[in-house]
Amino acid sequence: ERTDFPIVCETCLGPNPYVRMTRAEFAKECKVCTRPFTVFRWRPGASARFKKTEVCQTCAKAKHVCQTCILDLDYAVPVQVRDQALGEEGNGAPLSAVHREYHAQQLERELAVGG
Repeated sequence: ERTDFPIVCETCLGPNPYVRMTRAEFAKECKVCTRPFTVFRWRPGASARFKKTEVCQTCAKAKHVCQTCILDLDYAVPVQVRDQALGEEGNGAPLSAVHREYHAQQLERELAVGG
């Protein structure tokens, strides 16, 4: 997928409002759905280490998580903890490659229609 800006939390973005990012299209595969995606890399502060995106935007939007630290965007807790606290069941990604691709396409359609 091609994107212009990642979905990241304020902690990962850092205190500097002028962050310089590099973008590499289709540079890595998503850790959830294993599809290639645009990887962003930046340094949040002068003494900080470089950060980069780990999951694609489709998976990040579906789970409402940061693409870098994979924590919930609202509560800043791991997704599993959030789902247990809210009483939701996490739907895992399918195991076979064909089903993963189909699942990702369905999520993209759902997100396009739903907002």
